[in-house]
Amino acid sequence: MHVCIALHPSVRDGFGGINMNESFTAEEIASIIQDEGYKALVVTDEDGDVTISSASNGKEWRVILYGSHPFYESITFKALRYITHDPIEACDKFNAEYRFVKTYRCEFDEQEEGDFYFRIEMDCDFKGGVSKLFVASAITKWIDISYIAEEFIRGQFVNAVNHANSVD
Repeated sequence: MHVCIALHPSVRDGFGGINMNESFTAEEIASIIQDEGYKALVVTDEDGDVTISSASNGKEWRVILYGSHPFYESITFKALRYITHDPIEACDKFNAEYRFVKTYRCEFDEQEEGDFYFRIEMDCDFKGGVSKLFVASAITKWIDISYIAEEFIRGQFVNAVNHANSVD
């Protein structure tokens, strides 16, 4: 006789060590975000897709979950930012200089002329097993590097304007 039991896909090292998970629930990820001192609201849209809404430094961001509900095998941190100039060159420059986070210019159908947006993204994969501490570290990295990315993109514009104004 064979008995199959469905368990949360986590592994313990057998010596009281750290749990290594190849997947997390949305609630577990939200709890880790909250443990780091940030709000975390789990949102399910009309299609059943689950995201987590949060914010840091007064800026909103989301966590997109990938995998089979309720156990997700990877996440992407995403933030959308408005900017007063076309960010394409600054995004390209940032992407060439930074490895773990990427920036993209975004366009929308209902976008007003002269309005520009850019997106910041960072992936976190749980393949092979990761600890909750690893996920907490990824959240901290996201918060730090998304701030750097936004400052970089905005700073490239300021530098270009200052350069243009200094040329006679």
